[in-house]
Amino acid sequence: MSSSNIHNMHIEKLKTNFDNIISLKTEIARTKLQVSEKLQHLKDIYGELLKSNSKKIFLFCLDSFYFQYKTFAIEMDNIDRFRVLMNNRMYCDYYKLYNIIINSIKENNEIAFAENEVKLFPPYKDLEPFQEYKIEDIKDIHENILALINKLHAFSSSKKYNIDHYNEKHRIGFSISNFINTLEYENRLTKEQISLYINYLSFFHISQKKQVQRLFSRINDFHKEINDNINVNKTFSIDDVQEEHKLNRFFVTTQDVAIENILEDSELLIQNSESVIGKIENIIMFKESQTVEEPEEIGDILSHDE
Repeated sequence: MSSSNIHNMHIEKLKTNFDNIISLKTEIARTKLQVSEKLQHLKDIYGELLKSNSKKIFLFCLDSFYFQYKTFAIEMDNIDRFRVLMNNRMYCDYYKLYNIIINSIKENNEIAFAENEVKLFPPYKDLEPFQEYKIEDIKDIHENILALINKLHAFSSSKKYNIDHYNEKHRIGFSISNFINTLEYENRLTKEQISLYINYLSFFHISQKKQVQRLFSRINDFHKEINDNINVNKTFSIDDVQEEHKLNRFFVTTQDVAIENILEDSELLIQNSESVIGKIENIIMFKESQTVEEPEEIGDILSHDE
């Protein structure tokens, strides 16, 4: 298989993989909207019940209903915060890679590159990790990255053709061998650049897909939990409380340990530690002061201190 066919296969694989990520993100946005509508419905019902039931005992009972709504709302906020953070990171990855490729192409004077080919995107701000970027901008910048990689591949293929047919065209002979070697070397660098950029994208896709799938499962489980709670149509009483055995303590000892014993053990440990440190300091002082005499064994020094 030719290098061009292999390159095209890689690009198509990246396109398909990215489209699947976007499809998951679209499904997440749809589920988020459904959850938000149901939470708003719960909030509206709570407000209506408050208006028609002003007695303190009713307010006491409705407080549990509000707490249920509030816990759902807080959990949804946390899920959405993670969604925004992930959206921000996706744009960050593609925006920075796009600029790396643009700068690399600009530095290579051999590549025909018009200024109008450089599309401007909203600048990424590192200090704003929760700024949400439009999904259209993420799709557009990814598409432009692939277009730039294709441009590099076309340049490399054209250069390879010229190198292979250089002697046939100019008929100079073996005297330009080193010149040809240098051209081939530079073209290999371009090929390695292309491979590097494709691998960058591959890593982004793999890591992003894991995160998106995790978020997709999380928001769907949460949606199901809300539906299960809303669809419960019964009142609870003592009969619904299950018979259970008393749970043992998480940390069980054979005997109750008095706090005084723990404190005594701690003080003893501190005293022993200070004693050992003192002996070590004596050894160091002895070694520093010793000049001619044969040094004693460390064990002897310790026994003297005792």
